Amino acid sequence: MSRRIGRFEVRGELGRGAQSVVHLGFDPQLQREIAIKTLHFATPDPEHKGMLLDEARTVSRMRHPSIVPIFEAGEQDGDLYLVFEYVPGKSLAEFLRQSGALPPVKAISILRPILDAVAYAHGQGIIHRDLKPSNILLDDNGTPRVMDFGIAARVDASSDPNDRITGTPGYMAPEYILRREISERSDVFSTGLVLFEMLTGRRAVVADSTGAVMQRLASEDIKLPQDAAVDEQLSAILHKALARDPLLRFQTAAQFGEALDNYLDPEEEVPAGAGGRQATLEFLLRRMRHKSDFPALSESVSAINKIANSETESIDKLSNTILKDFALTNKLLRLVNSAYFRQAGGGSISTVSRAVIVLGFEAVRNIAITVLLFDHLQNKVNANQLKEDFLRANMAGVLAKDIGATARMRDLEQSFICSLFHSLGRLLSQFYFPEDAEEIRRVIAQKNCSEEMAAKQVLGISFEEIGVAIAKLWGFPPLIVSSMRRLPAGPVKKAVDQEDRLRTLSGFSNELCDVIALATPEARDRELKKTMARFADAVALGQNDVMQTVQRAVEEVADFARIIHLNLQQTTFGKQMRLFAEAGAVDKAPADDPNSSDFADGTVIGESDPLGGVGSGSGTQAVDAQSVLTAGIQDISNTLIDGFQLNDILRIILETMYRAMGFKRVVLCIRDAKAGVMQGRFGFGPDANELAKAFRFPLSFAPDIFHAATSKGVDLLISDINDPKIAGRIPDWYRKAVPANSFVLFPLNIKGNSVALIYADRDEPGGISIPEKELQLLRTLRNQAILAIKQGS
Repeated sequence: MSRRIGRFEVRGELGRGAQSVVHLGFDPQLQREIAIKTLHFATPDPEHKGMLLDEARTVSRMRHPSIVPIFEAGEQDGDLYLVFEYVPGKSLAEFLRQSGALPPVKAISILRPILDAVAYAHGQGIIHRDLKPSNILLDDNGTPRVMDFGIAARVDASSDPNDRITGTPGYMAPEYILRREISERSDVFSTGLVLFEMLTGRRAVVADSTGAVMQRLASEDIKLPQDAAVDEQLSAILHKALARDPLLRFQTAAQFGEALDNYLDPEEEVPAGAGGRQATLEFLLRRMRHKSDFPALSESVSAINKIANSETESIDKLSNTILKDFALTNKLLRLVNSAYFRQAGGGSISTVSRAVIVLGFEAVRNIAITVLLFDHLQNKVNANQLKEDFLRANMAGVLAKDIGATARMRDLEQSFICSLFHSLGRLLSQFYFPEDAEEIRRVIAQKNCSEEMAAKQVLGISFEEIGVAIAKLWGFPPLIVSSMRRLPAGPVKKAVDQEDRLRTLSGFSNELCDVIALATPEARDRELKKTMARFADAVALGQNDVMQTVQRAVEEVADFARIIHLNLQQTTFGKQMRLFAEAGAVDKAPADDPNSSDFADGTVIGESDPLGGVGSGSGTQAVDAQSVLTAGIQDISNTLIDGFQLNDILRIILETMYRAMGFKRVVLCIRDAKAGVMQGRFGFGPDANELAKAFRFPLSFAPDIFHAATSKGVDLLISDINDPKIAGRIPDWYRKAVPANSFVLFPLNIKGNSVALIYADRDEPGGISIPEKELQLLRTLRNQAILAIKQGS
């Protein structure tokens, strides 16, 4: 292959289809990375090429934040090529292969910007004609962007020639299949199919051949399966988008979007007699919901809270919930390996499962929610103020935990989230109502009044009331919600119960942050003495103890900030933290102490990153998989030495395989000697724990692939269960229960007897490829599982 296409350098391959290849390229003139799509047609057709080039020129004029723009188009060696902006990230198709079915709110939050982009294109006279998950990119921030308008048609081109089909058969509208009719409603139908796939985790129409797929789309109504977690209202919206008769569909993408907006935010009138405060709160919540990220943030935090607050939910459930969000998983694991958590048992932790085991549900819940808040509450318009407020809230949380530890108090993990959430109302208001937040600051400066009074004047209620309402909405327990309320004026009494203790710690840490934020050393010293006097009975610490605790907290927050890419030296509060800590330095570590932290540069995690890369489906680079597998092997070795619960080891092994290799699901089966069967126990991936129940097959002879693997102790990769050479050996129970077309089996045998089996899959045929190095590492993990079972028994 030529290393140049036009004037662009080719640096790698990003993906390929039946008639196209997408390359990673570089533009030497503008010094930027780009994506190049080459189109190859078996039969030369100058008219068709000319039409596509004209179309590309039209599309290149579109400018929309949710559309990947075309920079250039041309022809080389008889093939057309299109040059796009390069968007680092993954396609929606890859994301769904990893996550499976999405909660309705998450699915809608992805689809809404797509519908806005499609509506914009329609307004420019462009129909996409090939909307599907693989043509929707999710950038590194999870923002969806539509690409590949390269085969789009002008709105006034009402039909295609009968002998030419353009698009992907599984996402074609019925009227196009039957009559080659093209309209805006064709794209509405395709986006409905994309929503179906997000809500169910699988394609709407599957058949043995392309012709059969098109026949079903043209002749059968598409209905959600009975097991889909979708209510009647959303089902009705989806089914309207997927109506076979285009006249019964939403007529525009904008109408489809409005229906989804109304679903998320129904127009409800405030009940008669409702107080002014409640009406104001409902009004503010409605304003928040109009930003597409708020429902997604609420659903994510609520899901984590539900698991963490339940006595019956398992480590598997919490790990699976966090693993659905790749960015969250990455940052969470880097945080548990930071200096702050190393003293609590963190360090070389490579899986969420082990993080929960070592640090506990509460700690992992707190880290996850903190990262979710920071990632969601970012806005270019008021980014600086948001960073200031978030940094201050995080410092308060760390201070509360560290002060509690110094004073030998309990409930340290809960004190972190309680103190962090004292600022929740301010954070949310700063993000969702930036103009109002700016007005509140002006009122405070002009009238020299409290923040509470200013907020009530501008918003109608205080920041505290907003924060408490959201915390309840997100499912935080009453103990944490109660601790968010400010302490009364005057001396604070010694706590008499857990609620008092948490509220006192939260109040003290937040008031210390108020002191830190003061502009001059004189003011800080004066206000610190006042604060110490106010809490003298409640917090049995001297000023030196408090200053040492603040110093530690500053270093810990600096470590946290580095991991989430927040530059402390560019924030006012970050500089004030450093000045406050330096002014009261007591027994400071010498400069050459290897355990001391460099505030400006951040704390070094260790000699190597224990995480490596994170698998993201078929696009995973080999070095990333090797790094994750190697880190997991070391993690498990440490656990085996330290003492372990067998289930914990097996859970870590499965999660390591799942993250490294981009499998859709990984399931562990254990021998049930009494019943004479191999029984699925738990797993990772969408519905893996439910699916595990279907894995129950006899250990006695059966002419199938599972018995072959377990009886002979050989690893087997099945690329396509419908391959004629192997189809007869795929058992019926598997075909009925599992939607995957490719899978791999790693049996665990001891002295010739099968004791367990690790199963991993991908939905698409040929979806699994395991290079030799990764295979060796996977077998090492399997051997560690065998060692753990031997030791455990």
